[in-house]
Amino acid sequence: MIKCEIYIHSTSEHISQLCTGFSMLAAQKKIKLNYNLQSYTRNSKSPLKDKDPYALQGMFVVVNDRTAVYYDTTDGESFPEEAMDAVDIYFKRSYRADAIPDSYKKKTHPLGLNYELYPGGINKLDVARFFLNKHLSESTKHMVKSLARNLHLTYQPTVADMHATPDLTCEQRVLFMTRAWDPDGFPGTAAPDVIEYWKSVCNEVNETRAAIIGTLREKLGEKFYGGFSHDEYSTKKYGKFLLTDTRMSKKKAYINILREFPICIASTGLFNSIGWKLAEYVAFSKAIVSEPLYFEVPGDFSKDKNYLEFTTAEQCVDQTLLLINDQQKRTEIMENNNRYYNEYLAPDKLIWRTLEIVTG
Repeated sequence: MIKCEIYIHSTSEHISQLCTGFSMLAAQKKIKLNYNLQSYTRNSKSPLKDKDPYALQGMFVVVNDRTAVYYDTTDGESFPEEAMDAVDIYFKRSYRADAIPDSYKKKTHPLGLNYELYPGGINKLDVARFFLNKHLSESTKHMVKSLARNLHLTYQPTVADMHATPDLTCEQRVLFMTRAWDPDGFPGTAAPDVIEYWKSVCNEVNETRAAIIGTLREKLGEKFYGGFSHDEYSTKKYGKFLLTDTRMSKKKAYINILREFPICIASTGLFNSIGWKLAEYVAFSKAIVSEPLYFEVPGDFSKDKNYLEFTTAEQCVDQTLLLINDQQKRTEIMENNNRYYNEYLAPDKLIWRTLEIVTG
């Protein structure tokens, strides 16, 4: 049995999938799981100790008392060198081989697709992560949010809820529900050049998504449902591109409607990231139309096999029409995604693959 000691620090939803995978493996008695409520320390140094828990999108794990591992779930290709230097193996969600310095290439591996996910029930690791965290910078907002989720007062995306086999009987309709990023809503403080970069990225992503929504509505009519979720910024800036029903902006409503649409659109996220929605589409065995993937994922996930690719709104329409009219191709992609989920994306499979790499 592999021993895994997880250092509880991050409270970000980004690592919920990882915590769920470890918890599932512990329940399956494949690993012995321990939780350490202190900051990870190596050679008298505690990397990322002062990072705000909600801003930290990663976690340290020590395997079999000897191998230090860092799981990085951030959006962009940059990485904290202090974390990289403090571990033996580094798994990165936003992995791109040519962006990894030569001195770190051997220890760095792609982590895989990422999305918010919980085991269901009251899970010890999730409780420890949110309530036994010793970092005083934790905000009241996130504490209240986590409390509501753990007590099942709000919707919790669980393993049981968040996957499905291909539904080949659905009416051939297309879904693209997304959000607009507020350029003036940078989370926290940063240097002026970082904030300016954030603004440019937000504007670029928003305009691309608006063009996709507008073109799909025009060309597909009732076969398409989608738009921006409702918030103060999107309502002010992108009013005509909003979802027609504000209630659909809620996570539970989105998951329910997702089940009814066999064809789904994925756009690039901030900092060229692969968005959570792509992972959710794969988990639900959808036929996917996506912008090119900037980052690499494990396994044989690729265009024309797991998704059709587009670079313009017009190409997006063409690819969706292909899937609407070509039952064989649509079925093939849905089945490939179901297979990929079962082999690589299911949280216990994702974590087990990393542990096989760690233990050799």
